[in-house]
Amino acid sequence: MHTLGHKLDHLHRRVSVRLFGDDYGRVDGTCRLPPEWLVLCINNFCNLKCRMCDVGLGDHGTVFWANLIGDDPRNMTLDLLNTILGQAKAFRPRPAIGLAFTEPMIHPKILDFCRTIVAQGFYCEMTSNGTMLPRHAEKLVESGLDDLVISIDGPPEVHDRVRGRARTFEQLSSGLERLNAAKRRLGRDRPRVRFSFTITDANYNHILEFIQAVEPLEPAEIMISHLNFISDRMAEVHNAQYDGDLSVVRSNLGDIQPEEMPVATLWEELQRVKAYVRDRSADPARRFPRVSITPDVPDVDHLQTYYRDHLTFVGGRNCTDPWKLMMIKTDGTVIPAHGRCYNFPVGNVTEQTLPDIWNGPRFLQLRSTLKGAGGTLPACARCCGVIGKKPSSATAGETQRAATIG
Repeated sequence: MHTLGHKLDHLHRRVSVRLFGDDYGRVDGTCRLPPEWLVLCINNFCNLKCRMCDVGLGDHGTVFWANLIGDDPRNMTLDLLNTILGQAKAFRPRPAIGLAFTEPMIHPKILDFCRTIVAQGFYCEMTSNGTMLPRHAEKLVESGLDDLVISIDGPPEVHDRVRGRARTFEQLSSGLERLNAAKRRLGRDRPRVRFSFTITDANYNHILEFIQAVEPLEPAEIMISHLNFISDRMAEVHNAQYDGDLSVVRSNLGDIQPEEMPVATLWEELQRVKAYVRDRSADPARRFPRVSITPDVPDVDHLQTYYRDHLTFVGGRNCTDPWKLMMIKTDGTVIPAHGRCYNFPVGNVTEQTLPDIWNGPRFLQLRSTLKGAGGTLPACARCCGVIGKKPSSATAGETQRAATIG
């Protein structure tokens, strides 16, 4: 019944869009449809020191830090979770619930959160670094969690180096083995496991080695993404046009210089990955995961543009995320889209309901600003909200490009 309800929600949304059109095209910025996702930031702490993450680097001045950590770190309470779910039930179809940012599995009541979300009929996904998975694997399967996204940055030594702590690959690998064993023992196919790999200057030539290292862990999907960031030049151009609560600084780079990425070597590595995936996927006897690259640029020149010319959009130009999702912080504050979006509070669930916030004046203001600027702002050019979408000549609201290989 749980899966059937989710399928009906998905069908409801597709039929509504077909009959009435996409909300992105509405002139007044209001959304007739509810959000597709509610992303819950359920704590403000991470146990790793990832070299490309503002949280791990302790970079307090960025939007990413403000949205994930802020000035009042705390754990989201179960009472607040129930308030959120109670308000979310007013949406038809219901949004899916994502547990992400910073490391949700550290939350002392993470299993209660998963059980509560699933018991109230919501689709539940968690994004994690996997270090706590050995402790929680079997209980997560029992909880009914639908999807588990694990961030991995390479084969063991490379992953540990990027994450800033020894044995992190060993921990997530052990946890996934226990999770898969529990699924088999309990006769369940959930949670579906997907891997998220971010390309950096520390792993750009280890992507194929990474895929080979994680094949035995039985992922359903491997998602490879080019680095999301805001460079100094992007911030300078953006802030000349947008200040106040839309201002930004260099973000999610640490000491990485994207313009120094060995693009030719990276391009060759990506071609080796594609050839390997095509070969492995061609054998029907193998259960090989879906593999995607975002953005999946057509040639080395586009890849050069991505890392050298940060203000040129590679992929889409229309960010539709503020029409599709919102993030709720540990104190109930709501921001549009997700942690990478601007530190632009649009309401608080302790003061207003989610449906009121969804079409409230602050949300409409941001949507209007984006549409008035042509679909995005300068600081958006290397964000996950646009890099996977089709080129800006495509119609608004199309699905992400992130094409399957093979």
